[in-house]
Amino acid sequence: MHPQAAHRPAERKPVEGGFSLVETLFAVLLLVVAAGGLVRALSQASQARQAAADTDLATRIAAARMEELLAAPFWRGWPWPGYHAAVAPGGAVEIEGAGAPGYFAYFGEDGEPADRRSARYEVRWRIRELAPRGGDRLAGLRLEVVAMPVSGGRGSVVRLDSVRVANRE
Repeated sequence: MHPQAAHRPAERKPVEGGFSLVETLFAVLLLVVAAGGLVRALSQASQARQAAADTDLATRIAAARMEELLAAPFWRGWPWPGYHAAVAPGGAVEIEGAGAPGYFAYFGEDGEPADRRSARYEVRWRIRELAPRGGDRLAGLRLEVVAMPVSGGRGSVVRLDSVRVANRE
């Protein structure tokens, strides 16, 4: 061995592999930003699902009331012989002004009738007489049903309209 070779420092091989601190911090920052976007998207999806469930409940409640009104018998002529109380003209569907006169009912979270204190939705309906021009005989009824959250509650408002013709005499 050569005497100078013994004192020469050994050559170091460059270190390969691994991440620097800056690269690691940048990767963590990207993960945090992506996770924030994912959380925001999941939150919006949850809110959309709840809104759809609220609309579905309000629609089912309003449709059930409308079906009851459409199925109730009534005949032409006034006063109606044997008219059903469910289709007597009257009612109000205005949303503003709690306690407005007319026909109304309360329904709970499960869509079943409930008292006002435990109700989630209030349903109001209005019935109007339809008579042919120049005639005094009743030809049909216009039915309007509105399901809305009880005052101060969250939920959707659903409006349904229909026309019911008189039963044959």
